[in-house]
Formats: sequence, structure tokens, C-alpha cells
Amino acid sequence: MGNPLCYSLTLNELFCSLYLCWLSSRAMGFSISSLSRAEVRCAKPLGPALPRRTYQYAPKYNYKWTEVHYEASRGNLDKLRMLLFTLDREQIDRRDYYGKTPLYWAAYKGQRASLELLLRHGADVNAQCKHGSTPLHATVGLFPECALILIRHGADVDLPDVWGVTPMYQAACSGQVQCIHLLVRAGARINYKNKKTGEAPKQLSVRPALLNWLESLLREPHSLKHQCRQVVHRALGPARIWALGSLPLPPAIRDYLMFQDLQIPDSTGLGPSEDQAFGEGSSLRRL
Repeated sequence: MGNPLCYSLTLNELFCSLYLCWLSSRAMGFSISSLSRAEVRCAKPLGPALPRRTYQYAPKYNYKWTEVHYEASRGNLDKLRMLLFTLDREQIDRRDYYGKTPLYWAAYKGQRASLELLLRHGADVNAQCKHGSTPLHATVGLFPECALILIRHGADVDLPDVWGVTPMYQAACSGQVQCIHLLVRAGARINYKNKKTGEAPKQLSVRPALLNWLESLLREPHSLKHQCRQVVHRALGPARIWALGSLPLPPAIRDYLMFQDLQIPDSTGLGPSEDQAFGEGSSLRRL
């Protein structure tokens, strides 16, 4: 048998070697086990760090609102009237973060009295926000009374937004037949079909009589008196339309030029009797 001391020294050297290897592995950051070594050998080198994505959250709808914005949207006429008389003229058309004026929000909320008050103080009826929408865009989906006020004050019935959406197409997508009627009588171009599909919005697809009426208008030219009214409106512009009221004109001509002949159709044309409201014998033919 060999010398036990020799075996003892050999074992001590072995343990020392293993301990030194363990210390080295700890310093290098990996385990000495075969599994860990295999993972290290198979690991792919890391590439350059990718830049971290940053997302910008859109502010709330009332970001950068003025007092005029708040009171116009709430319909607080007393406070709104006081602000319009005390603040600078530029406050009437001051825009919020999204480029929307107090008139836009009054139209969007259906605040008819606020709408009329702002217009009497010279608010821009065709002011467009960052996306190109006007107060008429904001109201044709829900409030025909407000749409009528804007039209009478010179709102452009064919002004598109940045996506090419006109007030008529907006009303068609909302199924707002009364606003479609007002826009047609005001001389808007017949524009209710999707540009990509060429189909009518599903809100109108269930109204065949209305679609037939709109299609028939495409084949009918405007009357001469309507074309004359359009020329007068373009010449005056929205800011001077109300000057027509002070001109020595026959009342019938003055009312026609100021769209006083426009009326909101009653609800009888929105249901089973729609064939009569939009049929060939209807009074809703193009003027």
C-alpha cells in the first residue's frame, strides 16, 4: 500500500485547485457547472443597445382653453356676454391646443344661444382646427338647429377637412337626414359616398328613398336664382353677409339672399313616410 501522507497531500492539492477554479469562475460571473459553461458558449454576442421608444400622450380636449371656451361650451350666457365685452377682440377666436375656437365648441355642444352670441361679436364661422374641421363639421351630426344658424351666417358648406371629409359626408355618416336636407338646400355638392368603396354609409343604406332623391339631384342643375345667391355670398364673405339686412331690397329678395327660406324639415320625413318626403312630387327638390 502507498504512503497515506502522499494521498493526503494529493487530495489537498486537488481541493486547492478546485477552490481556485471556483474563485475564478465567481470572478468571471458564471458557474463552473457544465450546464452553465454550455450556456456561456452558446450565448450570442449582444448588439448595440436599441434606443428606448418614447410615447407622447395627447392632452385632454380642454387643454389650453380660455374662459371664453368654457363659458361658450357650457352655455353660460351671462358670463360669456361679460367676457366678450371686456376681453380683447382676439379672444373670440382664440384657439386651444387642437386649434378649436369657442365657436367650434359651442357648435359641438349644441349651445345655440352661445353660438348666436359669438357670431354677433364677429366669430369666424369657417375657422378650421388642426385637422381641418369647422364648426359646421362639429354640429351636422347632432344639431340641425345649430347647423342652420351657421349656414345663415356664411358657413362654407363644402369646406373639407384634412382627410377630405365635407360636412355633408359627416352628416351622412351620422345618419342626420335633417342636416343633409339643409346642406342640399344651401347648395352643397352631393357628396355622401365613401371615396374608396363608392358606397353610401350604412346609416343611409337603409333609406333607399333618400338615396334615390340624392342621386336624382346629381342630374338636376341648380336654378338661376340659387346660383345668383351663391355669387352674392362669395362676393360678400361671411363677415359682411348681415349687411344685406340694411340694403334697400325687396323683403323677399333680402330673405332669400340671407337663407331665411331654409327651414328644418319635420320628423315626418324620417320614418315610414320618407317616400313622400323625398319622392318626385316633394317640395325638397333642388332650388
